[in-house]
Amino acid sequence: MTITDTGLRGFLKWAQQEYPPTIYQQIAAGIQQRIPQGFSGYMLGGWRGLGRINGFADSSTPTVDAADAANSGASSASWGDIISQVIGTATGAYLSVTQQQNQQAIINAQLQAAANGKAPLPISLSSSGITFGSTAGISIGALLLLAGGAYLLVSSTK
Repeated sequence: MTITDTGLRGFLKWAQQEYPPTIYQQIAAGIQQRIPQGFSGYMLGGWRGLGRINGFADSSTPTVDAADAANSGASSASWGDIISQVIGTATGAYLSVTQQQNQQAIINAQLQAAANGKAPLPISLSSSGITFGSTAGISIGALLLLAGGAYLLVSSTK
């Protein structure tokens, strides 16, 4: 689906479309916390919805997704590093080094479009070979389990 929103709003709508819901929520929450000025255009009680997402409001308060609350004008170019860090943290356990590099190149292009007040480019992470399947999480879990077993084995032989 083509996204016509621009700036941070367009970027977040693209991210919402490209990332699994749990990863997108981590990205959106991280950006909200680290770049609150990116949501300064959202007025008339929008803080209630954002508060509920962050656990500060009750369930009777309507929620607003970060993508809808984000500013739609040109974003600050200085936000790019922060957003890249947030995304890297949220996705690092799911991606290989090559996938992380490909993702970073795509994120850089999307952040450049946002900084220029343009809509996101029609680039799909999955068509670029970036997937967020459970196999990466399982292999990391298996690796941790093996490391723990090796540690116990070494500790018991001392």
